[in-house]
Amino acid sequence: MATGDFHLHSTASDGVHSPTWVMETAARNGVRFLSLTDHDTTEGLAEAGKAADRLGLRLIPGMEISTDVGKVDAHLLAYGFDTAAKELQEFMRTMRDGRKERLTKMVRILRENAMPIEESRVLEIAGEASVGRPHVARALVEKGYVASVQEAFDTWLGNGKPADVNRERLDPADSISLVHRHGGVIFIAHPIFMGEDYGAPVAQLAGWHADGIETYYKNYPPEAVRYHEELALKHSLARSGGSDYHGLGNPDDREIGDIDFPDHHVQAFLRFIDANCAHTGKKAR
Repeated sequence: MATGDFHLHSTASDGVHSPTWVMETAARNGVRFLSLTDHDTTEGLAEAGKAADRLGLRLIPGMEISTDVGKVDAHLLAYGFDTAAKELQEFMRTMRDGRKERLTKMVRILRENAMPIEESRVLEIAGEASVGRPHVARALVEKGYVASVQEAFDTWLGNGKPADVNRERLDPADSISLVHRHGGVIFIAHPIFMGEDYGAPVAQLAGWHADGIETYYKNYPPEAVRYHEELALKHSLARSGGSDYHGLGNPDDREIGDIDFPDHHVQAFLRFIDANCAHTGKKAR
Protein backbone atom coordinates (compact mmCIF):
# COMPACT_ATOMS: atom_id res chain seq x y z
CA MET A 1 0.00 0.00 0.00
CA ALA A 2 1.14 3.54 -0.75
CA THR A 3 1.29 6.26 1.91
CA GLY A 4 -0.31 8.73 -0.52
CA ASP A 5 -3.47 8.54 -2.64
CA PHE A 6 -4.51 11.73 -4.40
CA HIS A 7 -7.48 10.58 -6.49
CA LEU A 8 -10.49 9.55 -4.41
CA HIS A 9 -14.27 9.89 -4.81
CA SER A 10 -17.11 9.93 -2.31
CA THR A 11 -20.88 10.32 -2.18
CA ALA A 12 -20.33 14.03 -2.85
CA SER A 13 -20.11 12.98 -6.52
CA ASP A 14 -20.16 9.46 -7.92
CA GLY A 15 -18.54 7.42 -5.16
CA VAL A 16 -20.43 4.89 -3.04
CA HIS A 17 -19.05 5.83 0.39
CA SER A 18 -19.17 8.99 2.52
CA PRO A 19 -16.15 11.29 2.82
CA THR A 20 -15.73 10.13 6.44
CA TRP A 21 -15.71 6.47 5.36
CA VAL A 22 -13.11 7.24 2.68
CA MET A 23 -10.83 8.93 5.24
CA GLU A 24 -11.25 6.14 7.81
CA THR A 25 -10.60 3.40 5.25
CA ALA A 26 -7.55 5.23 3.92
CA ALA A 27 -6.15 5.46 7.44
CA ARG A 28 -6.73 1.74 8.04
CA ASN A 29 -4.90 1.00 4.78
CA GLY A 30 -1.86 2.98 5.85
CA VAL A 31 -2.51 6.08 3.72
CA ARG A 32 -1.41 9.26 5.52
CA PHE A 33 -1.53 11.84 2.70
CA LEU A 34 -4.53 12.11 0.40
CA SER A 35 -6.96 14.22 -1.58
CA LEU A 36 -10.70 13.90 -2.09
CA THR A 37 -11.27 14.71 -5.77
CA ASP A 38 -15.00 14.55 -6.40
CA HIS A 39 -16.33 15.65 -9.78
CA ASP A 40 -17.13 19.37 -10.10
CA THR A 41 -17.70 19.83 -6.38
CA THR A 42 -15.96 20.59 -3.10
CA GLU A 43 -19.01 19.64 -1.01
CA GLY A 44 -17.34 16.61 0.57
CA LEU A 45 -14.20 18.41 1.71
CA ALA A 46 -15.54 19.87 4.97
CA GLU A 47 -16.66 16.45 6.23
CA ALA A 48 -13.47 14.83 4.96
CA GLY A 49 -11.39 17.50 6.68
CA LYS A 50 -12.96 16.83 10.07
CA ALA A 51 -12.30 13.10 9.72
CA ALA A 52 -8.74 13.68 8.48
CA ASP A 53 -7.98 15.92 11.46
CA ARG A 54 -9.32 13.30 13.86
CA LEU A 55 -7.26 10.57 12.19
CA GLY A 56 -4.06 12.56 11.84
CA LEU A 57 -4.11 12.57 8.03
CA ARG A 58 -3.04 15.32 5.69
CA LEU A 59 -5.91 16.18 3.34
CA ILE A 60 -5.15 18.38 0.32
CA PRO A 61 -8.19 20.14 -1.20
CA GLY A 62 -9.01 18.53 -4.53
CA MET A 63 -11.51 18.23 -7.35
CA GLU A 64 -11.78 16.48 -10.73
CA ILE A 65 -12.75 18.57 -13.77
CA SER A 66 -13.93 17.22 -17.15
CA THR A 67 -12.61 18.98 -20.26
CA ASP A 68 -12.12 18.20 -23.94
CA VAL A 69 -8.88 18.42 -25.91
CA GLY A 70 -10.25 18.42 -29.43
CA LYS A 71 -12.37 15.26 -29.55
CA VAL A 72 -10.52 13.70 -26.63
CA ASP A 73 -12.15 13.47 -23.19
CA ALA A 74 -9.53 14.83 -20.79
CA HIS A 75 -9.95 14.88 -17.02
CA LEU A 76 -7.96 17.26 -14.83
CA LEU A 77 -7.21 17.01 -11.12
CA ALA A 78 -7.10 20.32 -9.26
CA TYR A 79 -5.21 20.54 -5.95
CA GLY A 80 -4.53 23.12 -3.29
CA PHE A 81 -6.94 25.82 -4.53
CA ASP A 82 -9.10 28.22 -2.50
CA THR A 83 -12.33 26.25 -2.09
CA ALA A 84 -14.20 29.42 -1.04
CA ALA A 85 -13.38 31.36 -4.22
CA LYS A 86 -16.65 32.68 -5.66
CA GLU A 87 -15.57 32.33 -9.30
CA LEU A 88 -14.61 28.70 -8.76
CA GLN A 89 -17.83 27.84 -6.96
CA GLU A 90 -19.91 29.49 -9.70
CA PHE A 91 -18.06 27.46 -12.30
CA MET A 92 -18.74 24.24 -10.41
CA ARG A 93 -22.42 25.11 -10.06
CA THR A 94 -22.63 25.57 -13.83
CA MET A 95 -20.96 22.22 -14.36
CA ARG A 96 -23.39 20.49 -11.99
CA ASP A 97 -26.35 22.08 -13.79
CA GLY A 98 -24.96 20.64 -17.02
CA ARG A 99 -24.91 17.19 -15.41
CA LYS A 100 -28.64 17.47 -14.65
CA GLU A 101 -29.43 18.47 -18.23
CA ARG A 102 -27.39 15.50 -19.45
CA LEU A 103 -29.30 13.19 -17.10
CA THR A 104 -32.61 14.18 -18.73
CA LYS A 105 -31.24 13.29 -22.17
CA MET A 106 -29.78 9.98 -20.98
CA VAL A 107 -33.07 8.92 -19.39
CA ARG A 108 -34.90 9.71 -22.64
CA ILE A 109 -32.45 7.62 -24.70
CA LEU A 110 -32.74 4.67 -22.31
CA ARG A 111 -36.55 4.89 -22.40
CA GLU A 112 -36.43 4.83 -26.20
CA ASN A 113 -34.40 1.61 -25.90
CA ALA A 114 -37.01 -0.11 -23.70
CA MET A 115 -35.21 0.59 -20.44
CA PRO A 116 -37.41 3.13 -18.67
CA ILE A 117 -35.95 4.56 -15.49
CA GLU A 118 -37.18 7.58 -13.58
CA GLU A 119 -35.03 10.68 -13.49
CA SER A 120 -36.29 11.27 -9.94
CA ARG A 121 -34.97 7.84 -8.90
CA VAL A 122 -31.52 8.59 -10.30
CA LEU A 123 -31.50 11.85 -8.32
CA GLU A 124 -32.53 9.91 -5.21
CA ILE A 125 -29.59 7.56 -5.71
CA ALA A 126 -27.28 10.54 -6.17
CA GLY A 127 -28.63 12.27 -3.06
CA GLU A 128 -26.73 15.52 -2.48
CA ALA A 129 -24.00 14.43 -4.88
CA SER A 130 -23.17 15.82 -8.29
CA VAL A 131 -25.22 13.44 -10.46
CA GLY A 132 -23.33 11.33 -13.00
CA ARG A 133 -23.31 8.19 -15.09
CA PRO A 134 -22.59 5.82 -12.17
CA HIS A 135 -25.90 6.87 -10.59
CA VAL A 136 -27.71 6.07 -13.84
CA ALA A 137 -25.88 2.74 -13.95
CA ARG A 138 -27.03 1.88 -10.43
CA ALA A 139 -30.64 2.67 -11.45
CA LEU A 140 -30.29 0.30 -14.40
CA VAL A 141 -28.98 -2.44 -12.11
CA GLU A 142 -31.82 -1.80 -9.68
CA LYS A 143 -34.36 -2.28 -12.48
CA GLY A 144 -32.67 -5.49 -13.63
CA TYR A 145 -31.79 -4.18 -17.11
CA VAL A 146 -28.11 -4.97 -16.53
CA ALA A 147 -26.33 -7.21 -14.05
CA SER A 148 -23.68 -4.72 -12.91
CA VAL A 149 -22.50 -1.14 -13.08
CA GLN A 150 -19.67 -2.30 -15.33
CA GLU A 151 -22.15 -3.89 -17.77
CA ALA A 152 -24.15 -0.65 -17.83
CA PHE A 153 -21.04 1.25 -18.91
CA ASP A 154 -19.87 -1.42 -21.33
CA THR A 155 -23.19 -1.53 -23.19
CA TRP A 156 -24.96 1.81 -22.69
CA LEU A 157 -23.19 4.55 -20.73
CA GLY A 158 -19.48 4.34 -21.53
CA ASN A 159 -17.72 6.68 -23.92
CA GLY A 160 -19.25 6.36 -27.38
CA LYS A 161 -22.09 4.08 -26.23
CA PRO A 162 -25.75 4.80 -27.15
CA ALA A 163 -26.64 6.67 -23.93
CA ASP A 164 -23.36 8.55 -23.58
CA VAL A 165 -24.43 12.18 -23.79
CA ASN A 166 -21.97 15.02 -24.11
CA ARG A 167 -22.35 18.02 -21.86
CA GLU A 168 -20.88 21.49 -21.85
CA ARG A 169 -17.32 21.47 -20.60
CA LEU A 170 -14.87 24.25 -19.87
CA ASP A 171 -12.00 24.72 -22.25
CA PRO A 172 -8.92 23.00 -20.72
CA ALA A 173 -6.75 26.11 -20.99
CA ASP A 174 -9.45 28.12 -19.21
CA SER A 175 -9.81 25.40 -16.56
CA ILE A 176 -6.09 25.45 -15.84
CA SER A 177 -6.05 29.25 -15.69
CA LEU A 178 -9.08 29.31 -13.38
CA VAL A 179 -7.46 26.96 -10.85
CA HIS A 180 -4.14 28.83 -11.05
CA ARG A 181 -5.88 32.12 -10.33
CA HIS A 182 -7.17 30.67 -7.09
CA GLY A 183 -3.92 29.29 -5.77
CA GLY A 184 -4.09 25.71 -7.07
CA VAL A 185 -2.33 23.42 -9.50
CA ILE A 186 -3.59 21.08 -12.24
CA PHE A 187 -2.53 17.49 -12.91
CA ILE A 188 -3.58 15.47 -15.95
CA ALA A 189 -5.72 12.57 -14.70
CA HIS A 190 -5.30 8.98 -15.99
CA PRO A 191 -3.90 10.00 -19.41
CA ILE A 192 -4.13 6.43 -20.62
CA PHE A 193 -7.89 6.96 -21.11
CA MET A 194 -7.29 9.70 -23.68
CA GLY A 195 -6.73 7.19 -26.49
CA GLU A 196 -3.84 5.20 -27.89
CA ASP A 197 -1.73 8.24 -28.81
CA TYR A 198 -2.23 10.14 -25.56
CA GLY A 199 1.22 11.69 -25.72
CA ALA A 200 -0.22 14.34 -28.05
CA PRO A 201 -3.00 15.63 -25.74
CA VAL A 202 -0.57 15.48 -22.81
CA ALA A 203 1.77 17.75 -24.78
CA GLN A 204 -1.10 20.15 -25.50
CA LEU A 205 -2.13 20.30 -21.85
CA ALA A 206 1.48 20.86 -20.80
CA GLY A 207 1.63 23.70 -23.32
CA TRP A 208 -1.41 25.22 -21.59
CA HIS A 209 0.56 25.13 -18.30
CA ALA A 210 -0.73 21.97 -16.66
CA ASP A 211 1.54 21.37 -13.69
CA GLY A 212 1.71 17.59 -13.47
CA ILE A 213 0.62 14.17 -14.66
CA GLU A 214 -0.96 11.26 -12.79
CA THR A 215 1.94 8.84 -13.19
CA TYR A 216 1.11 6.13 -10.63
CA TYR A 217 -2.41 4.80 -11.12
CA LYS A 218 -4.36 1.63 -10.42
CA ASN A 219 -3.50 -1.34 -12.62
CA TYR A 220 -0.72 0.42 -14.53
CA PRO A 221 1.80 -2.19 -15.67
CA PRO A 222 5.49 -1.25 -15.27
CA GLU A 223 5.80 -0.18 -18.91
CA ALA A 224 2.88 2.26 -18.53
CA VAL A 225 4.47 3.76 -15.42
CA ARG A 226 7.78 4.16 -17.26
CA TYR A 227 6.05 5.90 -20.18
CA HIS A 228 4.29 8.32 -17.83
CA GLU A 229 7.60 9.03 -16.11
CA GLU A 230 9.10 9.78 -19.53
CA LEU A 231 6.22 12.15 -20.34
CA ALA A 232 6.73 13.91 -17.00
CA LEU A 233 10.43 14.43 -17.72
CA LYS A 234 9.85 15.46 -21.34
CA HIS A 235 7.28 18.14 -20.44
CA SER A 236 8.69 19.19 -17.03
CA LEU A 237 5.59 17.91 -15.22
CA ALA A 238 5.34 16.94 -11.58
CA ARG A 239 4.10 13.42 -10.77
CA SER A 240 1.10 12.31 -8.75
CA GLY A 241 -0.60 9.02 -7.99
CA GLY A 242 -4.09 7.81 -7.15
CA SER A 243 -6.37 4.81 -7.03
CA ASP A 244 -9.39 6.65 -8.51
CA TYR A 245 -11.43 4.88 -5.83
CA HIS A 246 -15.24 4.96 -6.24
CA GLY A 247 -16.28 1.76 -4.46
CA LEU A 248 -18.49 0.66 -7.35
CA GLY A 249 -17.22 -2.91 -7.39
CA ASN A 250 -15.98 -2.86 -10.98
CA PRO A 251 -13.49 -5.55 -12.03
CA ASP A 252 -10.61 -3.06 -12.30
CA ASP A 253 -11.22 -1.47 -8.89
CA ARG A 254 -8.46 -1.35 -6.30
CA GLU A 255 -8.58 -0.50 -2.62
CA ILE A 256 -7.66 2.96 -1.41
CA GLY A 257 -3.88 3.21 -1.43
CA ASP A 258 -3.42 0.05 -3.53
CA ILE A 259 -1.16 1.67 -6.13
CA ASP A 260 2.53 1.39 -6.98
CA PHE A 261 3.37 4.90 -5.78
CA PRO A 262 6.88 4.93 -4.24
CA ASP A 263 7.13 6.91 -1.02
CA HIS A 264 9.88 9.19 -2.31
CA HIS A 265 7.55 10.26 -5.12
CA VAL A 266 4.73 10.79 -2.60
CA GLN A 267 7.04 13.11 -0.69
CA ALA A 268 8.11 14.87 -3.90
CA PHE A 269 4.44 15.50 -4.73
CA LEU A 270 3.86 16.98 -1.27
CA ARG A 271 6.90 19.26 -1.63
CA PHE A 272 5.50 20.43 -4.98
CA ILE A 273 2.14 21.20 -3.37
CA ASP A 274 3.81 23.09 -0.51
CA ALA A 275 5.85 25.18 -2.95
CA ASN A 276 3.06 25.98 -5.43
CA CYS A 277 -0.34 26.00 -3.70
CA ALA A 278 -2.13 28.48 -1.48
CA HIS A 279 -4.04 25.79 0.44
CA THR A 280 -1.89 22.77 1.17
CA GLY A 281 -3.91 20.93 3.80
CA LYS A 282 -3.07 19.87 7.32
CA LYS A 283 0.23 18.21 8.09
CA ALA A 284 -0.07 14.54 9.04
CA ARG A 285 1.05 13.84 12.55
